[in-house]
Amino acid sequence: MYKYATSIGVDVGQTMIRSAVIRYGGEVLTDLTLRHDPVKDSDELISHIISAVSKTRQEAYRLKVNPLCVGIAARGFVDYKKGIILGPDQGVKGWENIRLSKIVSTETGLPAFIDNDAKLMAIAEHHNGAAKSYDNVVFVTLRSGIGGAIIIDGKLYRGYDNAGGEIGQMSLDVLGQFSDKGIRGSFEYFASSVALIRNYLALSGQINEKGDKSNDKLRARDVFELSYRGDKPASKAVADNANYVGAGLANLISIFAPDIIILGGGMAMAKDVYLDMIRESAYSNSLGFCRKNVKIIRAKLGFHASLQGAGIFALTRLDGKHI
Repeated sequence: MYKYATSIGVDVGQTMIRSAVIRYGGEVLTDLTLRHDPVKDSDELISHIISAVSKTRQEAYRLKVNPLCVGIAARGFVDYKKGIILGPDQGVKGWENIRLSKIVSTETGLPAFIDNDAKLMAIAEHHNGAAKSYDNVVFVTLRSGIGGAIIIDGKLYRGYDNAGGEIGQMSLDVLGQFSDKGIRGSFEYFASSVALIRNYLALSGQINEKGDKSNDKLRARDVFELSYRGDKPASKAVADNANYVGAGLANLISIFAPDIIILGGGMAMAKDVYLDMIRESAYSNSLGFCRKNVKIIRAKLGFHASLQGAGIFALTRLDGKHI
């Protein structure tokens, strides 16, 4: 694939569709964010995706650029070879067993390719972000759910049926509470932004004995801000969360002995004190020989990672290759 080739990268969210024109090298030429109300079903979400591709294509023409294909980043399980959404993590009714590649290609006339969003973020970071030049990489997204991807000897590890890399579902406590995925004491249950908020509400007395919350609008960002101002429950909740994140990373360090661990997602954008606590927990709970050279750093590409990954992935697949 020649270096000036372009594609349209799409990131599918529950209340927004982000799209961009991406060069093969990862350069973002232009990007759009189309916000929408929570959709009622998969048909409505697909219509938003088609609309985003159409508007981005119009913007590309304005720039005198002709995208060759479409890459789509979606949550949950994906059959990337056949372009099928297996679901169901998008949180949308009917978002399962959808031949999205075929639908988008038929509607737009462009070849379309799909993969899991965390895997595509990892591809982008490895291609030209924080993981560039590293062969063994663990990528972890810290957000309402915890996702991830693993790169071994420079190649994305996919596992059976592209299901590998579900880092958030490793169990940290087999006697713990069941997560919404049905796993006891999962990494995601203890270390996600949902867990951070749940712990803060409990520590600050905002959850009663029945489990009812008095504050349903609180975000992880708010808890971090409160901790920066010295709020004791918030500081304790952030410290607890960092300890759990570190414990999960420690398992990954001892199993994979990676060169680098990249932390993406909104929580990774917190101040350095949070990352320092994560590192302390990770290093102190992993084998010395496995951790001696590993780096734990923030993702570099931020908001554009999934879009860049989707665009690079699509152009690579169009070229007849697999990532």
